[in-house]
Formats: sequence, C-alpha cells, structure tokens
Amino acid sequence: MNRDMGATIEQMGARPPLPAGFTSSLRQFWRSLYRPRTYTASLAERYGKVVTLSYKRQSFVIVLTSEGAGQVLLGDPHGYAALWEDGFTGIAGPGSIWVLGGSEHRRERQLLTPAFHGRSFAGYGETIREITRRQTEQWQPGQTVRALDTTLCISLDVIMRLVFGVQDAIFMQEGRRALSAAWQAVHPLIVFFPQLQKPWFPLWRRHTRARDDFSRWLGRHLVERRGQTQESDDVLGLMLAARYEDGSPMRDEDIRDELYTILLAGHETTATALAWALYELGRHPAELARLRAELDALGADPDPGSVVKLPYLSAVCNETLRLHTILTEVGRVLVSPLQLFGYTLQPGDSVVVSIMAIHHDPELYPEPDEFVPERFIGRSYSPFEFLPFGGGHRRCLGAALSDYEMRIALGEIVTHWDFKPAAVEREIRHDIAMGPKNGVRLRIKGRRIAGEKSLADGRSVLPDTSNRTESSQKG
Repeated sequence: MNRDMGATIEQMGARPPLPAGFTSSLRQFWRSLYRPRTYTASLAERYGKVVTLSYKRQSFVIVLTSEGAGQVLLGDPHGYAALWEDGFTGIAGPGSIWVLGGSEHRRERQLLTPAFHGRSFAGYGETIREITRRQTEQWQPGQTVRALDTTLCISLDVIMRLVFGVQDAIFMQEGRRALSAAWQAVHPLIVFFPQLQKPWFPLWRRHTRARDDFSRWLGRHLVERRGQTQESDDVLGLMLAARYEDGSPMRDEDIRDELYTILLAGHETTATALAWALYELGRHPAELARLRAELDALGADPDPGSVVKLPYLSAVCNETLRLHTILTEVGRVLVSPLQLFGYTLQPGDSVVVSIMAIHHDPELYPEPDEFVPERFIGRSYSPFEFLPFGGGHRRCLGAALSDYEMRIALGEIVTHWDFKPAAVEREIRHDIAMGPKNGVRLRIKGRRIAGEKSLADGRSVLPDTSNRTESSQKG
C-alpha cells in the first residue's frame, strides 16, 4: 500500500524531487547484490552522499555516508515499515520480526529483547568454549579444512543450546539437520525476487520442503514443552512464558516464525564472521601473534568474562566485521515523510542505508580494504559509522550474543591451533548475507600450547589482495 501511494504521488507530479540517480538494468541490480563493495564505491565516487536507483518502476534512495545513516536511523520508528516485505515474509513467515511493522514490531521486540540481553547468556561462556573445543578436536595436523563448516557447527550448537536449553543427542542431531537444510535452501533469487516464490520454481520448492521439515520438528518439541510444568530460562522457555500487554501468550505459529528467523540469521552470520577472522589472522602473522600474547597473558584456562573484555580481541572482531561486511545494507519503506540531505522523501519511498559503503569510506577508515585491527584501539566509532548489525529500532536482536560468541570461540581457536589459509578467499552473497565463496580453506599446521612462541615477523602467508577490491571479488 505504501509503495502504491508513492507511485500515485509521483504520477500526479505533486511530489518533491528525489536525489540524482539513474535507472538500473538487471545487470546493474545483479552487481549491486553480488559485488556490493565495488558497486557502492562506484556510486559514492559518482554521486557522493546519496543516490536514487530506479529498478522496475520502483525507486530506492541509497544512503552512502554515516551522516545520512544518522538522518535515517534516528528517525521516528513509527515512520518506517520493512523493506522487501514480500520476499522476507515468504522466507521467514508473517510472524517474523523481520517483517512486522508499527505497534506489532514494537510489541514483539519488547517481548523478545530480555532473552537476548547480555545477562541472559553471560553464563554460556564455558559452554561456547566447550562446544568450540569439541568441534575443532576433529582437526588434524597437515589437514586442510573448510573453516566455515566448523564455525557453522559451533554457532549452530551454541544457539540451539541457548534457544532450547537441551543436550539430548537425538534432538540436537535432528535440529542440526533441519536447520542446515533450511539455511542451504535460502537462495538470493527467492529473497530478492519474490515473484519466484512459486511452486513451479525449483529453488522455492526446495525451500518450502526445508521449512516444512523445520516446522514439523519444532512442532513436536513445542507439544513436549507445553506439557512440562517446570519453567525454563532458555529462549523458548521465555517465549512460552511471555505475555503481551493484554495477557495473551505467543501463538505457536508466531513462535515458529520467530525461531526460524533467530536460528537461521543468528547462526549463519556469527559463523561467517568467525571464519573470516581466522582467514585474516592467518594472512597476518603479526596481528595473530599480538592477539595470542594478549590471550596468553590470562593464563591457560581464563575466565570467559575476562576473555571478552580483551581490547585487541575486540579490535580484531570489529575489524573483521567492518572489512567483511556481512549485512551489506538495511532498508526501510517510509510511512511518514523524511528529510534527507535537504530532500523530502515521501510515504511509500524506499530508503536504503549502505553499510558496505560506510564501512569502506576512506574518510572514516583510511586504507579501507586493509585488515587493520589497530584502528579500533583508542578510537570509538558512532553507531552510524560502525553498524555491522544494522541500526535504529530494527537493529539485530542477537548482536550482543553474536559478539560474545565470536570473541570466546576465536580466542579458543587461536590459543590452541596453528593454521594458515590454503587459498585466497573471495566474497559472494550466500542468501541475504555475504560470505566466503569457498568457505575459508585453512591448512592446519598443528596444535599449540598456550604461551608458546608464534610466528611474528609481520609477513602475510598469502599475497595481500585486500586492497585490490575488484580482483578479490571476481568469480
């Protein structure tokens, strides 16, 4: 309805002008999805702070700077609705927080936020470390592994323990299988081209089967959990016990949609970030040595609470999330007018904040295509300059959990394993998010005892191609 309203105003010639831009071809739109780093860099060079991209009779106002991000994300939350609502509804369901708007979104977010507050998972540090050790125990010296396979297993086990609070082997095995199939079935085509969400399209049929399998698996567990009299402090327990302002509980179908969203988005993004961190540290031995020295100073078996507070570990994680931007943009559809760089955007207009462009802005981040964790030491970036989890009232609910998990898992791996990249890695869009094309292939050199001397001569194991953006993304 909002998009139609905007089209009507434009047809009547009664609307203010949009920022300068162009009509995108399918090829250019495809490049914006699959080559966002070079694409947004070219837009910033040509148009500056903001550009209007028109595609298939719909206009997208794309914000390319932190200043513009602040103007958008500080706006009245009631003035926005979800972008790509049709595509995301088909994937996650109508009860997903991704697509809910207005009072429904606010109500759902208030209900779910306590489950993802830092206090809710602070006690999971030892669990995360134990899961990481168990998954990496399969590594062997001289072996080449696909790091993303390991980090996906780590992240999936962590979030399932946090959400369901169970350790039953059969339940966990069934859940891993259902979620892995669902994750692999989310293809960019069925997300960004919702007209392909039809039974005749093979990728959509594959996703439908995977989602149905997940629903059946979860449905069986919901029946068991509702029959229990003892309350649980895991995420599902909190959802079952939660009540809206009118006293009503969450419906099973809404719990399903929210858990599908949380489990898919939560485990993939964290796993991808962790795999990229291993890749960059393997390429930069001096940075790896500095991180190990910081970790080793805590002793052989440090308290997880001390690990997550380490400044250089934090800098490494942040720089990984900046350099390898996983969520490339956040989008909104306007419900109310918005002032942006002197332009008045109207209800129905779509506005997109390019996180990729901001994270690679040389004014903010000199040598933006280089891995430089030190840039996060002694410098604080605003929520509109560093926004790996989005921003505003729709910022990722699981951001704190993802950051917590990444720090502990990364600290555990670099403390106990020596490794190096086996090949140059490239970025592609996996589904909604970006990720490594080949899953980050690592050569396992051997086990490491905390405190032992590590290579620290500052030489990269592989040629440093991070500053040659185009070549690093081809293919």
